[in-house]
Amino acid sequence: MGSGKMSEPGTGEIGNLATTVERRAVNVRSVLLGLLGVVFICGLTPYNDYVVGNTYLVGNFLPVGLLLFFMAFIIVVNAPLRKWAPNWSLDAGEMSVAMGMTLVSCALPSSGLMRYLPGFLVGMHAKAAGGGDPLAVLQGLHLPDWIFPTFQSHDIRERGNEPVVQYFMTRIPIGAEAGTWGRMMAAWITPAIAWGILLGAMFGAVLCMMVIVRRQWVENERLAFPLATVYLSLIETPERGRAFNALFRSKLFWIAFGAVFFIHGMNALHVYDQLTWPEIPIRYTLYDVFGDPPWFYLEWAAKTATIYFSIVGITYFLQTKVAFSLWGTYILYNIVLMVLGARQAEMTQGMKEDQLLGAIIPFTAVILWVGRHHWAMILKQMVRGPRGEESPGRYLPYFVAGWGMLACMAAMAAWLVAAGTTVMGAVFLVAAVMVMFLILARIVAETGLIFVQIPLPIHRPWILAAQSLPASMAWKTTLQTYFFGTFFHGAFIHDMRESLSPFALHAFKVADVAAYERTHTWRKAMPFTLALVLALGVGYIVAGGSMLATEYAYGATLDKQQDSPINGYGVNGAVNWQVLGPTRAYQVGDGPIQNHSHWLHVGVGGAITTLLSVLRLRYVNWPLHPIGFMLVYSYPMMTIWFSIFLGWMLKVLIVRFGGSTMFRNARPFFIGLIVG
Repeated sequence: MGSGKMSEPGTGEIGNLATTVERRAVNVRSVLLGLLGVVFICGLTPYNDYVVGNTYLVGNFLPVGLLLFFMAFIIVVNAPLRKWAPNWSLDAGEMSVAMGMTLVSCALPSSGLMRYLPGFLVGMHAKAAGGGDPLAVLQGLHLPDWIFPTFQSHDIRERGNEPVVQYFMTRIPIGAEAGTWGRMMAAWITPAIAWGILLGAMFGAVLCMMVIVRRQWVENERLAFPLATVYLSLIETPERGRAFNALFRSKLFWIAFGAVFFIHGMNALHVYDQLTWPEIPIRYTLYDVFGDPPWFYLEWAAKTATIYFSIVGITYFLQTKVAFSLWGTYILYNIVLMVLGARQAEMTQGMKEDQLLGAIIPFTAVILWVGRHHWAMILKQMVRGPRGEESPGRYLPYFVAGWGMLACMAAMAAWLVAAGTTVMGAVFLVAAVMVMFLILARIVAETGLIFVQIPLPIHRPWILAAQSLPASMAWKTTLQTYFFGTFFHGAFIHDMRESLSPFALHAFKVADVAAYERTHTWRKAMPFTLALVLALGVGYIVAGGSMLATEYAYGATLDKQQDSPINGYGVNGAVNWQVLGPTRAYQVGDGPIQNHSHWLHVGVGGAITTLLSVLRLRYVNWPLHPIGFMLVYSYPMMTIWFSIFLGWMLKVLIVRFGGSTMFRNARPFFIGLIVG
């Protein structure tokens, strides 16, 4: 699915930022700065996101908090050092270490983990206290106690009324007896260790997988990595004698930055005082225009859209065909909706999920096929080590990464079996999670989309196995196995905007250019991987402690809505929609009853993705990328397709009328749109 050397200007070419590295990239200074970034992101995010209700500090694959942290450090600390004490300033290599550590920690404090994991463990019992379906589900599961906070009672209904649950939902009362805080924190020690073992294995498997795919995607296929362009532009080492690098000295960067900041600032003030501050419109609404058939059948997102300047900027660094595919496929999908609506038909959520299930199979197969020589080399090295001119690996020896990934996946499966799943169910679930992480990393690396979701429940194959196979072949997995499928989907997959695999892959990409471009052996670069492991370990402790402290300290948000509990979706909505509801449907039947042919739509999704993949690999000028179909049913694509269209149009016009020179000169402006 790669395209070799990019033929169009600027699609991911970043330049040599490493210059002359005078000191090791991984040193005390860079690691301490990285740990400071980890503590900043993981410690502040729960309070910022769920108490104050500010813009999420992470929220996507271009985290606001990370940009804020490094811009502040560069402007306030590193630039003065660069000017007056250059030997004390951090160069691009050291900054890449700190940025990589902070990047991977962004997967921990909110939607990547802590928004859901502790909320699920508490929310299920809070709902079971009210009886009904939630109680029936938990009573039928017989789950081990070590995955939950420590309870005093063995009765599931009574557990929902214990302080460890109720105080999590409402806060520890003012004037509570001495030792209450200590007891609440102590109740989480066992699940913190238990889930820490699973997460350590999961994160280890992801890091090893990203080490394995890095060379294939970065060096062989030369994917665009638009987000890496932003990160590298920020940390580029200034020329000798200058305090700031070329990006920060660019007028176009500050013009775009200032314009976006001004627009959002004015609109924010308008929210608080509509009489004094005017709103600057950045959205359109065409419901009245599209009120009659067949336009009536357009999806809501085609009738109204908001301009997201960061998406416009990111699109500028995409391959033109990929950008066209993203918005073009969405338009084609809406044409299909109009045709179906005119025939009194519809596209249901179940149909979309089956089509995505069919699409993932050839999409993954093409990834494996294009990189088959690289994967074969790694398999050989796992057996007999590197030979001849083979690359031994940059951030880990390939045989270590290969066996490490398999060992970590085996540890994940063993954990699941110990928690109550079947062996085959555990193997399938681990494989499904890893495939989703692989696809997510690929999509973000190739498109630069900062918000990606693939709306496919990883437990859906079990529904098809029970409902759609011939009677002699139909089978139903155990309720415990299905439950962990829904739990893993809800906690790790359904909201993938902060998942580890894209963060880790971009950390390696940034380090490639800024610190290890001339390094061909793992001996010099492996300390970078160890720094990422350190960041994940520290981040898990800080993020977990901060999330628990925030939940037990605040009963309602501090904004005017005063929502309670503060993380309502994590302890209520997602518990119902992603875990307990689907599990109950499988408990009483075989899952949701849907009146369409499952295998027909699986075949449709597979056929479309296979056709698009083959045409793209065979014909250079083929305009549609299969990623467009993979994302067309997702909420992010609904909200950002128009911004992608604007970025694509601006790039086409600039290249058409200004050529490669204008394209390169305009780069700082579009980075300013992103950062602003």
